[in-house]
Amino acid sequence: MISALFIIIWFGSAGFFFGLTSSELWLIPVWLIVGYALAWISMVLTLIVMMPYMKYTKVDNRFKHYYIRSIAKFISIFALRLRLKVEGKHLLPADGSFVMYANHKSYADPFILYQLIDRPAGMAAKKGIYKLPVVRRYMPWFGCIQIDRENNREAAKSILKGIDQIKQGMIMAIFPEGGIKDRNDEQMVAMRAGAYKLATKAEAPIVPITLIGTTEVKHRAPWRPTKIKVIIHEPIYKETYQDLSSTELADHVMQLVNQTIKVHNGK
Repeated sequence: MISALFIIIWFGSAGFFFGLTSSELWLIPVWLIVGYALAWISMVLTLIVMMPYMKYTKVDNRFKHYYIRSIAKFISIFALRLRLKVEGKHLLPADGSFVMYANHKSYADPFILYQLIDRPAGMAAKKGIYKLPVVRRYMPWFGCIQIDRENNREAAKSILKGIDQIKQGMIMAIFPEGGIKDRNDEQMVAMRAGAYKLATKAEAPIVPITLIGTTEVKHRAPWRPTKIKVIIHEPIYKETYQDLSSTELADHVMQLVNQTIKVHNGK
């Protein structure tokens, strides 16, 4: 939706200005640039115009989440120039809630995860993300929770909120490394076992996800496209993880993700 709107505004406004200048061919590049700028301005205005709707509708409103997925896809394609190849999408549970756990090496990662599902989904995000204008208002409205690593009490409250949303049927996503620890190593290099309580306390399936290629985004975006491979693993259900400690479960997911990366890289 957002991508199509962007293209319509870009070429529509360029065509409009071209017509006003009596079809001077040498002005085509100028109007394309002007149209591109206007399209980006329109996208920002769209975010602002949608704020009342986002605020006053239910957190699991389906159109709200369709809109968020459209934004994620738009940013991936036009701002970050990501080219996704997804394996194992059929493994995602078709019904009910679940929690996605992925390695985290780029600020592009949340936009990638949001494109994997077509149902209401939120995300656990670090406190720093909530300092961004507009973004800090949007995130709570579609089910995101704020993880304050400097305040255990507030972090615990956020986890409880996330657990409640999962029990009500929402999908959640979290990066269990607790942030970007090493931008040059795709493997999980740290693990916060407590992150798995988001799924285990809600008795929801855990879906490990391996992201390959995201370490290159910082070197290539926005001027060159980046190929990203997304590998969705078999869900881990309550019957499998109920006898594991949080640390054992975290270690299992980390080894699964890291081994997948090693095999892909031929190591």
